[in-house]
Amino acid sequence: MLSADQAERLAERVLAERFPDADAGFAAGSIIRGQGRALSDLDLVVLYARLPDARRQSFTVDGTPVEAFVHDSGTLRWMLKEDVAAGKPAMHTMVAEGRIVGPRRAAARRWQARARKALAAGPPLMAPDELARYRYLITCRLEDLRDPRGPAEMTATGAWLYAVLAELILRGRGAWAATAQWIPRALKAQDPALEAAFTAAFDALFARHDPTPLTAFVEEALAPYGGLLFEGYENQMPAEARIDEG
Repeated sequence: MLSADQAERLAERVLAERFPDADAGFAAGSIIRGQGRALSDLDLVVLYARLPDARRQSFTVDGTPVEAFVHDSGTLRWMLKEDVAAGKPAMHTMVAEGRIVGPRRAAARRWQARARKALAAGPPLMAPDELARYRYLITCRLEDLRDPRGPAEMTATGAWLYAVLAELILRGRGAWAATAQWIPRALKAQDPALEAAFTAAFDALFARHDPTPLTAFVEEALAPYGGLLFEGYENQMPAEARIDEG
C-alpha cells in the first residue's frame, strides 16, 4: 500500500503522462489522508483550462487503482453546485483535502480555498417540504417492517432505511450527508452515542431479523422533526408532469 507521499508522486506522474495539457490536479482519497487500505484507490481531480465536457476515468497504474475526475472551471463549478444541492460533499472533500499537483497551480489553490470554506459552512438547511418527504418515506418503510415478512424483505427494507435515515439525521443537524462507509463515520463525528445506537438498531435487524430496536430508534430520531408522518401528507406534482394524448 502506498504512503501519502508516494501517492502524491504517483499523481504527479499520472497527470504528466495521461493528462499532459492539464493545469493541475488534486490527489485525494483515503491514501492521501493516511487511512488507506490494501485495496484503496487514488482519487485524482484533474483541472484543465477548458474542456468540451467533463468525464470520469478509471485505470490502474503500477497496481494502484486510480479514479480520475476530469474538469475545467465550468464543469467543476457545476459539480460543486450539485454537491450543495444534494447535501453530499464528495467533490468538495476531494478538492478541499487533496494535495495539489501539476505545473500551473494558482487556480487550483483558489478552488481549494473555496471548497474548504463551503465545507466549513455546511449544506443548506432542509426545506420544510423536503423534511416532510423524508419523514413520510421513512414512516412507510417502517410500517413495512412492522408487518410480518421474510428475512430477505426485511434486509432489503433495512438497507434502504439505513442510508435514508442517516441522511435525515445528518442533514437535520445541519451537517453534510454521507454515503456507504462514510455514514457511521459521519454519525460518530456528530455524536458517538447516536452512532452506537444507530448501528445497534440495524445490527438487530440485519443479524437477527428483529425490527423492534430499529422501530424504537426511528421514532426517537424523528421526534425532533415532528415524528412519523403519514396522515395528511401531500406532495404536489409539478404542472409539467403530464403527457396528453396527441
